[in-house]
Amino acid sequence: MTDLSVESVENSGAGDTGSDDGAFSLDSMRLQLDQFEGPFEVLLYLIKEQEIDIFDIPILQVTRQYLSFLDMLRTEQLDVAGDFLILAATLIQIKSRMILPAEMEQDEEEDLEEEDPRLDLVIKLLEYRKFRDLAHLLGTMEERQGDRFGRRVKPVYIPDENEEDAFEVSLYDLMKSIRGMLRFLMGEIQHRVTLEEASVDEKIARLENLLEMRESVSWSDLRQECRSPLEQVCFLLAILEMCRMHRLRVRQYASFGEIRLFAHDGALPESPEPEENVAVL
Repeated sequence: MTDLSVESVENSGAGDTGSDDGAFSLDSMRLQLDQFEGPFEVLLYLIKEQEIDIFDIPILQVTRQYLSFLDMLRTEQLDVAGDFLILAATLIQIKSRMILPAEMEQDEEEDLEEEDPRLDLVIKLLEYRKFRDLAHLLGTMEERQGDRFGRRVKPVYIPDENEEDAFEVSLYDLMKSIRGMLRFLMGEIQHRVTLEEASVDEKIARLENLLEMRESVSWSDLRQECRSPLEQVCFLLAILEMCRMHRLRVRQYASFGEIRLFAHDGALPESPEPEENVAVL
């Protein structure tokens, strides 16, 4: 791993003239270690404190001072993040490109000028400074806004262009609308239970009346008279009760055939089916 220290830079930085590091002291940076959020923050601090033009950075001087800052971090036993070391390597690379003679091939028609190796670093510094200043501005605005308690503004009603013109209504119309709305709402939660009047005794009397007028009654005829399932149940219980009291006889002359009811004292018709196929109750 490359030794990113002041001594290594000074040994490779022959020809670094015009840099006066005497006016710069690391003591001022040592007091602000917790304020440096990244390597570009350190670099901007060095440029600002020495009033250096960001578009004409003396890369040799700044590189030496930046590496001195990294040595100070090691002295303070702080973890040096990877991005700090990456920027240090970038500064050393730029310094090397500026120190070493550039090999350029010149054409007879035009001279090709080499791109300044500091250009990419300057662009990154300008972008970082812009976002840093915006973040500081937003933080200041947030602090100021936190001390203010504005009055709540009532929402402004903006009528719809397609909204119909308002019309006058009377108190009676209003009460009528409210009553209709309440009736609609109450109708959703209310359930009316209607008591159905049907009894077994009533169906027994009905069966006796039918058998007095007819020879027999079919179960399907009884079901057609029923208006609800409750009446069908009452008819079925009435049939069973009359059979228990020997007042009714039930016949089914075929499997899944019609069920017919006869009075117990009446004569039964002859069965069209064999006797073993007739169901008797």
